[in-house]
Amino acid sequence: MTRSAQTQRCSEFVSRVRGVVAERIAAVGVSDEGQKIAAALEPGKMLRTWLAARLLVGGDLSVNREAVARACAATEIAHTATLCHDDVIDNAAMRRSRPTVWKTLGPSEAILLGDLLLCDAVRLILEVEDGRYADLFVSKVSEVCAREAEHETRLLGHPLDVETCLRLARGKTGPLFAFAAYVCGGSEASLCSALEEAGYRIGTAYQLADDLLDLTGSEDVAGKTLGTDLERGKFTLAQAADGRRLAIEHVGRLCRSASDCLGQWPEVQRALETFIAQELQPVLERSGILLPVDENPPNET
Repeated sequence: MTRSAQTQRCSEFVSRVRGVVAERIAAVGVSDEGQKIAAALEPGKMLRTWLAARLLVGGDLSVNREAVARACAATEIAHTATLCHDDVIDNAAMRRSRPTVWKTLGPSEAILLGDLLLCDAVRLILEVEDGRYADLFVSKVSEVCAREAEHETRLLGHPLDVETCLRLARGKTGPLFAFAAYVCGGSEASLCSALEEAGYRIGTAYQLADDLLDLTGSEDVAGKTLGTDLERGKFTLAQAADGRRLAIEHVGRLCRSASDCLGQWPEVQRALETFIAQELQPVLERSGILLPVDENPPNET
């Protein structure tokens, strides 16, 4: 399959997930201003879904793709719910180049809407293959919430060592990437485990880059409010001495090691590398991170 044909099939999968998300969000609300809610909650880059799409299509994985699509939709809804809460906490006015949910509806409605979205995400995952992934999904969402709570309470206002910064980044953003990757493995336990760990590493890399963007980026380019971590005393690796270098080095290492996780499955490994090059790299570039280019990419037929 040619690169363009793979990308087209991936785009179709992502569009399917986007449609499910839109349908679910339309049925959830705490306000009569439905159009404002839909606009404020419209999915963004959908990187977690793109990761699954690349793995499914490029890796030619034999799984129930409709089930994976709905699992990805639950993941995107849960992610959107956390953003509803995060933007209130951070007092962020802009996200995805439009006013944040709390700026549109007010902080109380944004918090309640986030709660409703989390509930709907769980309801949706219970519908996927008779709840097969429900325990894992709740575990991943709980991990995100636990690490964010730790960062916002016990660790707020304290400088942190590199190991703690990496642990927090992994726990806050890795779990939903890990879940989206895991469900692509179907019934092959060893592949599921490898995909899960690869997802964790990709999610950690993304979080480190996003933390660097928050410190050094342009709001016009990023399309969201920046500088909130430093302003609120929320220490990240980017703020450490020589933090830019450390962040860039760890992002590169994490992306390489994510690929290494899949060495036993060459096609799936190449699919992950395609995701890194095609979907993740443009996001990393906003933070000034350029990963090495593979001078000998795999041939595509």
